[in-house]
Amino acid sequence: MKNEDRQVLEKIVGYCNDVESLKRISFQYSCNMCIIQIGELVSRLSDEFLVEHSEIPWHAIKAMRNLHAHDYERVDLGMVWPRLQKRFRN
Repeated sequence: MKNEDRQVLEKIVGYCNDVESLKRISFQYSCNMCIIQIGELVSRLSDEFLVEHSEIPWHAIKAMRNLHAHDYERVDLGMVWPRLQKRFRN
């Protein structure tokens, strides 16, 4: 194979990998937004409901929302995504 052909093919593969990476990143950003929305909705639940279902870590859910909404530069999507997959695997 000619060196020029190899370089062109490597660029093609690189672009294909970028497209796949962008799809994955877009999905991860979408998950990030869902975390924010869930945390926001939790804050609208009544105190009575929160007490009745105290086995759920409501405070942690709201804290995660605040992290994703206000301190997003500290959010490591590389860590969030595997945890979401593990947590919600059926």
